[in-house]
Amino acid sequence: MILIPELSTVLILTPRTGSETLRRALLAEYPKAVQIYRHMEADGVPQGYDSWRRIGVVRNPVDRLWSLYKFLGVINGPQDPEFIRAMRESVEREFSDWVLSNEVVFTSPYDRTDRGRFWPEFCVRHPLPEIRKSQRIYIRPDLGTEWWTFDDLESLADELGVQLTHKRNATGESHVAPLSPEAAAYIDRVHRWDF
Repeated sequence: MILIPELSTVLILTPRTGSETLRRALLAEYPKAVQIYRHMEADGVPQGYDSWRRIGVVRNPVDRLWSLYKFLGVINGPQDPEFIRAMRESVEREFSDWVLSNEVVFTSPYDRTDRGRFWPEFCVRHPLPEIRKSQRIYIRPDLGTEWWTFDDLESLADELGVQLTHKRNATGESHVAPLSPEAAAYIDRVHRWDF
């Protein structure tokens, strides 16, 4: 979640919707903008900012889950090594199996190694595995959040006055692995709004 005082706007950063690229562009362009949470949902907008315009990006759920599945297999970075290990191990199975049975939560502030650590920037109100978390939970259109499609990311960037020059965390172009009928039915049921 990014607060952009210059635009009186709150950007909800749904995972695997171009959020890292858009985040970097906004923080570079607007000196007063601040990221307080990485993937907080729209119902977590802090008091006082809840009257600002809320926006977010929605991506085809199959494409988004496929992108997350691929990303988790190669995830790297400054995060806790236990987090990296858990994420990589969660995708050591076929895509359809992961869609139907993954229980690993991607965004959570809680320590996975029982050392009592807490990362407030990763707070969310609904810490669910992404396979069970419709983008509707992030966006909350019932709260008035304006949503843009992933295909319109460039148009959103233009409206916000930024250029998307260097795409970060992109998993590259590849065809989505075939889904089993059970996995396709599950996505259709749980992520129906996302379509």
